[in-house]
Amino acid sequence: MNDIRAELMLHKDALARDANTLLADVQALLRDVADEAGLESTQARAQLGARLHALQERLAMQRQAARMRVSQWVDTTDRYVHTHPWESIGSVAAVAAVAGALVALAVARR
Repeated sequence: MNDIRAELMLHKDALARDANTLLADVQALLRDVADEAGLESTQARAQLGARLHALQERLAMQRQAARMRVSQWVDTTDRYVHTHPWESIGSVAAVAAVAGALVALAVARR
């Protein structure tokens, strides 16, 4: 179970890094546009800044919501596996058998 949790944490961290990179790029673009436009764009710059701030807030809320959902899913799965170990083993065996059969079919076609 710790492997799943660690993998989810890696995906979460990668998503957070990607989102932060995107925000940094948007901020750099806004600075570049503002420098090019000069004084005439002060009003547009303020509007873009407000939109960027709103985007940052929404992204932070989405991150928190995603963390909560993933955490709940991991906890629920962990409880189920500890409560029903044999059913979990059977489910994993069934999925592995199906995956093995699909791989065998794919290899046989070549």
